[in-house]
Amino acid sequence: MNQVEVMRVHLDTSYLMLVLSSCFSSTVSSFYSSSCQSQGQFHLNGIHKTGDVILGGIFQIHFFAAYPDLSFTSEPRQPTCYGFDYLGFRQAQSMAFAIDEINRNSNLLPNVTLGYSLYDNCLEIGIGTALTLVSGQEEQVALEDNCVGTPPVLGIVGDSSSTRTIAISTVIGLYRVPLVSFYVIHSWLFKINSI
Repeated sequence: MNQVEVMRVHLDTSYLMLVLSSCFSSTVSSFYSSSCQSQGQFHLNGIHKTGDVILGGIFQIHFFAAYPDLSFTSEPRQPTCYGFDYLGFRQAQSMAFAIDEINRNSNLLPNVTLGYSLYDNCLEIGIGTALTLVSGQEEQVALEDNCVGTPPVLGIVGDSSSTRTIAISTVIGLYRVPLVSFYVIHSWLFKINSI
């Protein structure tokens, strides 16, 4: 075999491998689901408005959470939220009002309608709320390598606690969804390079 024949055999083999790998990758990608798999119901209190672009919000509408007794014989139930927080409710209503005002002014975002999904974090369940927002459904999601697609929210406003903000931003950072906190007091969050 001369050098030209060797190159031709090598190119034919490379082309065959390329075709086979293409077929295999499309088969594998159809085998896996195109989105994250749900791991269970996560019932949340929230208000929603549809739009072309959805913004998420996590607000402390209740400031106490009562956790049920753990029997370890069944899946734990959700905590019960109580103690209405007027400030958190006003903050959520302010975000909804601001989005409505932006939508009324056609000069601000022409041909784009903003929507929102605003949830009560019930003091403690902010991470579950954030996962609900990035998954687009009222269920928790499993972080797996086959999670693909665009999260339904463009960004999230909230939480009022610096500690929870750090935890939430770490989790939703996996989805490349930004979190803007409206009440930051921890010095670590002021460092631009740390987030």
